[in-house]
Amino acid sequence: MADTAISIEALKPIRELVYDYLRDAIGSGEIAAGERLNESELAAKLNVSRTPVREAVRMLESDGLVQAVPRRGVIVHDFDISEIIEIYMIRQALEVLAIKSAARRATSEEISKMREYLRESEACLAKGNYEGYFEVTELFTNAVIEAGKMPRVTQLISTYREHLKRYRKITLSDATRRSEAVSQHFAILDAVESRDAELVGRLVFEHLEGAMDVFRRIHKKG
Repeated sequence: MADTAISIEALKPIRELVYDYLRDAIGSGEIAAGERLNESELAAKLNVSRTPVREAVRMLESDGLVQAVPRRGVIVHDFDISEIIEIYMIRQALEVLAIKSAARRATSEEISKMREYLRESEACLAKGNYEGYFEVTELFTNAVIEAGKMPRVTQLISTYREHLKRYRKITLSDATRRSEAVSQHFAILDAVESRDAELVGRLVFEHLEGAMDVFRRIHKKG
């Protein structure tokens, strides 16, 4: 991990800042699956005491992102394929629910912002800016889910998406999948704008079914 530090001037409690940092580092693969989290080293690296690190690690354990292993300590959970597919299926059900709600509740301003994100993701893809594409795709997904105005469902989706973050980058490394995802996102947004909740449900289900298929294919090759 690159050297970094947590700013004590931030508004969030220190444990939440540490948690955010560790969660993002796990999701990006900066902290690899199976890697041990050393509280002392992390505290020194982030320039904080061990207490917020310990609290953040407990939060990660509650999320299922890390696990305590006898004689090894706390390590980043290495999901097997059956767990990953199960999480995709849970996410699929939750996102269908949230985005169908967005078809009924999204404002015109929210829809316009979503369309901006999709145009930007399309532009990033055309330029070969895959990191930018991934980031803007995340913004679009966040926006359309939040437009459903179901905060408890949104929180659950956020947790499961964190589990899949490193694997989503793997699926989006496939050129065909990237182009397909953009087209599917535009179709989903068009259905949201048309207030067609049933069509939205089908499109979201098919979109995530496609992501699972790509993951299975890539995993099989690996």
